[in-house]
Amino acid sequence: PSGGHGWSFKLSYYNEYKSYLSFNMSSKAGPRAEGTDGSDWKHREKVAYQYIVSVKYKNAMKRTVLYHGILGTAIIVTSFLCGLNALYSWQVLWMLGIPGCLFGFKGICKNSITQINIYKFLLSAVSVPAIIWGIVATLGYIPHQPIYTFLNLPQPKLYMMPASDFVIYFLGGTTLMSHIFSIVAIGRLASAWDTTTRKPKSN
Repeated sequence: PSGGHGWSFKLSYYNEYKSYLSFNMSSKAGPRAEGTDGSDWKHREKVAYQYIVSVKYKNAMKRTVLYHGILGTAIIVTSFLCGLNALYSWQVLWMLGIPGCLFGFKGICKNSITQINIYKFLLSAVSVPAIIWGIVATLGYIPHQPIYTFLNLPQPKLYMMPASDFVIYFLGGTTLMSHIFSIVAIGRLASAWDTTTRKPKSN
C-alpha cells in the first residue's frame, strides 16, 4: 500500500538520525561524547538535525539535477537533428545552463558548496530566465526571437517546438518548478554543510 512507502521513507530518515546521534553525539543528560565536557550538546544536536536536512535535500536534488540533465540532453540531440536555425533564442539560452548539471551533481556527491553554488548561479542567471521567457512568449506577450536572425542562418521551415501549447506549458512549468526547487535546496544544503563543519564556540 502507498501508506507503507510513506512510513518507510520517514523511518529511513529516523534511522539515519538515530545512527548519526549514536555514533557522533550524546544528549545533555546522557553519556558524554569523548573529548567534550558535555557543554556543547546544543551544537551537537543542531549538527545532527542539519545532517538529516543534508540527506533529505541531497536525495531530492539528485532527481531534479537528473531531470535537468536528461531533458537537456534530449533537446541538444534534437537541435542537432533539426538544425540550430530551428531554435528560438530562449531555447539556446536555456541550453547554455545545461553544463551546470555536472557541477550540481558533482557538488552533491562531494558535498562541495562551491560546485553547487556554481550550479545555483547558472540556474538563476540562465535557466530560470530562459524558461520564463519561453512561457511568456508562448502566451504571446513577448516575441520568441528566432536565433537564425542573430547568426545569419537560413530561415527554418519549422521551429523546434511542440505542436500543442499545452505541452510547452507542461514542460515549461515542471522544468521551472524543478529549477526553483533546486535553488531552494542548494540554500538549505549550504546552510546544513556550514553547520556540520563549523566548530562550536568555546565559552
